[in-house]
Amino acid sequence: MTKKRTERQKKVAEGSKEIFAFKEPQKGQALVFKMVPVSKMKVVEYQRKPSNFHVMRLVSSIEKVGFLVPLIGVERGENYLILDGQHRLLAAQKLELKELPVILVPEEVVQLMMSLNIEKELNIREKSYVSLRVYEDLLKRNSQIPETEPQISEAIESIYFVTLGIGYENQERLRGKLFEGILKRCDFPLQEPLDSAFKVRQGRTQKILQANELITEVAQKLKEMNRWHPFVYQQIMSYVNPIKKKKELQEFDEVFDKLFTNLKKARENPEIILKEGGIVGMEGEM
Repeated sequence: MTKKRTERQKKVAEGSKEIFAFKEPQKGQALVFKMVPVSKMKVVEYQRKPSNFHVMRLVSSIEKVGFLVPLIGVERGENYLILDGQHRLLAAQKLELKELPVILVPEEVVQLMMSLNIEKELNIREKSYVSLRVYEDLLKRNSQIPETEPQISEAIESIYFVTLGIGYENQERLRGKLFEGILKRCDFPLQEPLDSAFKVRQGRTQKILQANELITEVAQKLKEMNRWHPFVYQQIMSYVNPIKKKKELQEFDEVFDKLFTNLKKARENPEIILKEGGIVGMEGEM
């Protein structure tokens, strides 16, 4: 065995088990391959709902050719968090396998894998929940890292999803999509450590929830006036949006102060939306 091969594939005894340390070819990150007890594995909590059909297909495949594709995970204390391979793990459990091959990745790439390793396109609610979970995991592990650090932007698609995630946890009926256009222009990473930045986000969430409630009130008044239609919430937001087509970035608090002012005017006088937006009566749509 050459010296180079010895460095790239280091074999280490671990009792009766063996683990292999090696480097992946793209970034040269140190990985570890080992057999892990199934009883010590846990799937990352915000994976998609498993498909029973897919699991049973994998059961059939494993029975025929064996368990050939390792899981991807990270060691957490005495247990292992599985980042990729939920269906393979479930199939292995049905076959009552006791150990499975796992490639263990370094902690610094865990959050990035959590946000990227999702096999279907997520809606805004799902993106927000995932972003919040990743943020909370980062907060737990290094509360003093600033939100502006590259590893945050690499792990979370857009930081405003964290703000919305807090909102969805407080109010499941939050119309997050309505606020996305505004948040893209005013909710950016803060130059503060995560522990204090998270408190700021909680405060911002309260303003979003308050605005959401005001929009609901305006929509209800329009409904009472027989002027409700399927896109009434979008119509209201279009009218009260203080940013509209402005290209420059905005300050969050200033934007929402103006939004509240516009919403309160609309609540007191919904006619202004009818005049500006051309909302028609329900009987006119039938």
